[in-house]
Amino acid sequence: MDNNSDFIFIEDCKNDVFRLMNEIELKCDKLEILYRDYLREAVKQKDYLMSLDTMFFQISLTKQDLKNNKILLNSFLNTVYGQYFKFYKKILNSLEECDTTEIFNDFSLIRNFRTYYDLEDSFEYTFDEIDSVHSVIYNTINLIEQYINRKKYTIEDDNIRVEKGINIHHLVYQKTHNIEVLTQKNLLFKKILNDYYISQKKFFKRLQLKLKIQFCQLDSDIKFDTVTYRSRESVTTKIDTILDNNSDSFENLLLDDLQIQDYNKKSFSERAKDLLLLSLKFCCIDFKKLD
Repeated sequence: MDNNSDFIFIEDCKNDVFRLMNEIELKCDKLEILYRDYLREAVKQKDYLMSLDTMFFQISLTKQDLKNNKILLNSFLNTVYGQYFKFYKKILNSLEECDTTEIFNDFSLIRNFRTYYDLEDSFEYTFDEIDSVHSVIYNTINLIEQYINRKKYTIEDDNIRVEKGINIHHLVYQKTHNIEVLTQKNLLFKKILNDYYISQKKFFKRLQLKLKIQFCQLDSDIKFDTVTYRSRESVTTKIDTILDNNSDSFENLLLDDLQIQDYNKKSFSERAKDLLLLSLKFCCIDFKKLD
């Protein structure tokens, strides 16, 4: 685990999700300003009041959809923190029988992270807290791997001495056994961490899809003067295909190929057709089979 590209990708997706949410919220704020302006005019005539219901419902439903996505995101972040916190405790318990002095040197494995409670929904854990726990886990795995590699070299030297007649067979057996046990533990740690990466990337990419569709729908329904959201050039565009070769074509299409600026140049009918096609792809409908 020489680099941390997986978690960088996850953090970048998280940042993009927050940007999308912020852009949708800004559009809702613009709509509310327009609604209040028209409302001041409508209250002067009773016949006008009902005429603004459609606009009110549009704003209300969009904000409710955004609120639901925010709740989903917060719930997921809490879950991710819980996974990493429990994983950190598991690592501590697994290394209790090992002499870790030589493994970690000046690195402090014992940290005072905020306790995660499974049945308590009132707590919220930030991404910074997730990053802190993850950083300790990630560094721990790397330090163990470096220690294993160093010990393997010393065992090779011992085996050379054995071949030269020095009777340290039992010592070599014991050293080899200890390193094998530690190797298997570290392999388990790496596999668990990799599984977390996979599930987290899937969640963020799917949430991105939902928000981008909502953004496109809102922008298609109402012609705003400006569009501030842009697909940011980031590490995700460079490593997406490498990190997630199993992602479906619809996710790749939206995450990598959908450009909001080009989309806005199209006519209303073309936009509606694009959204329909993307939605059908999201439902895994094969167009070739339909033809």
